[in-house]
Amino acid sequence: MDGRRSVANIKYVDASELYRWMKQGHNSLGQPFQVIDVRGSDYIGGHIFQSWHYPYKELSHNLILLDELKKRLENERLESKLKEKSATTSDVDEDETVINAVFHCAQSQQRGPSAAMKLLRHLNDGELEHIQIWVLRGGFNHWQDEYGEDDSVTEGYEPSLWGW
Repeated sequence: MDGRRSVANIKYVDASELYRWMKQGHNSLGQPFQVIDVRGSDYIGGHIFQSWHYPYKELSHNLILLDELKKRLENERLESKLKEKSATTSDVDEDETVINAVFHCAQSQQRGPSAAMKLLRHLNDGELEHIQIWVLRGGFNHWQDEYGEDDSVTEGYEPSLWGW
């Protein structure tokens, strides 16, 4: 296995940092990002605004679905660069652009990190240069504690499902 495809390549982002990214529309380096929710039946009750839903149970056994996810991320990366290019007069090098894929499940202890590793190991060398993989620390459980009722960053939130 390529040494660049280990758990050391996966970074963690705190809910507060992801919240800042969402409010800015990009990460602290000005790069685009996409949240990928891998929860299954526990997806009900809310999700991060504009996140993509790829249940881990399906993603872990379906290479076609994993390929679809890679293509969607690549399309998002290129669309972001086209927007940046049209907003500036300077040239934007598409080969240098990165999209940040932020995975999460309920607690980001098993499914989220496993899905992140699955994608990491499925990337070829060229793709690896353009996709930075993250896991949301604490998962949606922590996210909803902090931002569940903020409908600018959380969709479909049902507080009654989250009362312990």
